[in-house]
Amino acid sequence: MTVAQRKKQEHIVDHVLYCLQMEDLIRAAQFQPQLLQQWAEQQAQAEGTDPAEEETWLLTMAHSLRDSGAVEHGHSSTVQETLMELAHLHELLLGAMADAEYKGAFESAEPFLKELGAKSERQVHPVEQLVIGLYGWLVLRMKKEKVSAETEAAMVGLRNWANALAKGHLKVYYGQ
Repeated sequence: MTVAQRKKQEHIVDHVLYCLQMEDLIRAAQFQPQLLQQWAEQQAQAEGTDPAEEETWLLTMAHSLRDSGAVEHGHSSTVQETLMELAHLHELLLGAMADAEYKGAFESAEPFLKELGAKSERQVHPVEQLVIGLYGWLVLRMKKEKVSAETEAAMVGLRNWANALAKGHLKVYYGQ
């Protein structure tokens, strides 16, 4: 099992964020298979996974980026499909399933989503806006850049909603 597969079964939003990070890594490596193979081997050693499986997954992701026309920006078909799946799950949890815990987490995050949406060039589904916000925050943290107190406060609401979405994913897809 690859790191991506494990993350998908444990926390779907973490899985998407991991995939976005890998898309950026692939672009930084300029799609060079040798660099991606080396990284996959290091990742496998660090995570205790199979190097061949990690390599196959990463090279497949690189092909998907190319096939999706997302060489410079955009997302692989894998990420796009997962975001659509999560958008449908979001609607299911709010609608037919009427999950009160999920609805509360989403409503708590909604003001922050509106702020993020106002800064965006295009209109996106709230779930995609959630991922964009969390990934932007993660990138800032990885670069060790200063994050304002307001942004940190907003991230608490977004993380709580992401956790509720992941919990809903486990419930619907894995019966947990």
